[in-house]
Amino acid sequence: MTTSRTSAKPEEGLSLTDLLSIEVDEDRVQRLKSLLRVDAPDINDEVFTWLVRQQLRWANIQYTRFLAGAKFTEQDVDDVLRDGIDIHTHGGSDPMERLLLEDDIGMDYTDAGMRAMVVKTWYTPSASRNALVQKTVDRYAAERGLRPTRCLGGIVLNYSVGGFNVEAVRKCLGFPGMRYVWMPMVDSYHHRRVVYDDWSGYGLTFLDEQRRVIPAMVDILKVIADNDLVLASGHYPYEDTAILVEEARRVGVNRIEIIHPAHIHSKHTIREMQLQAERGAKLMLSGLGAMAFPLHETGPLYAAQIVNEVGPQHLVYGSDIGQLQNLPHSLMNRWMVKLLFAYGCTKEQLQVVFADSPAELVGLEPPTRTVDPEAEASRLRALGYPQADPDARLRARGLPVPPHGGSVD
Repeated sequence: MTTSRTSAKPEEGLSLTDLLSIEVDEDRVQRLKSLLRVDAPDINDEVFTWLVRQQLRWANIQYTRFLAGAKFTEQDVDDVLRDGIDIHTHGGSDPMERLLLEDDIGMDYTDAGMRAMVVKTWYTPSASRNALVQKTVDRYAAERGLRPTRCLGGIVLNYSVGGFNVEAVRKCLGFPGMRYVWMPMVDSYHHRRVVYDDWSGYGLTFLDEQRRVIPAMVDILKVIADNDLVLASGHYPYEDTAILVEEARRVGVNRIEIIHPAHIHSKHTIREMQLQAERGAKLMLSGLGAMAFPLHETGPLYAAQIVNEVGPQHLVYGSDIGQLQNLPHSLMNRWMVKLLFAYGCTKEQLQVVFADSPAELVGLEPPTRTVDPEAEASRLRALGYPQADPDARLRARGLPVPPHGGSVD
């Protein structure tokens, strides 16, 4: 029986679940309120109390769990990313500034040993660029004796392709690496209401007035089913998306993904994520949502909760990175793995989220893993002290590690 407590001190084996279950009593909140000030104007006492409780929660995690020993190494990060698949990445083939072109991302991912990436573009089919990107990545890999990262893509049903246009989907079937049909995002009626406060009626919806899936969308679902593609949700509320998932299952769609379900314009609670998993959908664990602006819910802590409460077998990792203000994709991926480790996720869980589950979603064979005795010995020597790994700096920056094991820095 777990003893109830209102605070925690550093101790070995203290889990994230234990920390989150700590009940901060009113006396402690009041004591801390006497020591703190907030910069935001016009904060009433109720909001101030809530903020203090949140700050105590974070303080427990930052100073208690980390001091208790969140043990992982750079080799562990390598092991998670090896055979990884980024199922939601943004490159330069959009009519706005992006950090990297798709071939640059593919080459970086090849260096990291990642197996595949799914490129998403907003207004034109990303699948139309797969062959050109793959040609460049293949040449890069061959010159270095590496396995090339596979480039996969699809089509987003925004207004620019005609919205719910079954012919646009059919025309993409001939592209190599065509895997995805995403629902509307920036042109969704819900996105426009949430993000732009636009209640004019402009925006796409796949439901009619009786909240049934419209015939044009049913036709698209049949094409997805017949060609074993992935149906990916868009920027819609859970209530809409749940109806779409059930209709997709009815017509025979076997591969379904709920994209960034913690984002404000596609928000699911953890219970709603569990319900979508019960319907047979995978749910995206978002790098952008956990690490970068804008943060959703409680960032990496919430991401770790999703892993543990929804289950790694129901999750697929998508960086959602490519924005100018953020780090390059490979570095963000490493950071995401480290944060999830630090918040209590296990290596086995993360290998499922980053590699096994996305391979299942996109129709690739599951990865095979063998233990490298030398790498495992290095990991054990450095356990809890990543700086003890002589190649830690290279790994942390996403740079290749020399075969001899010595740093080239």
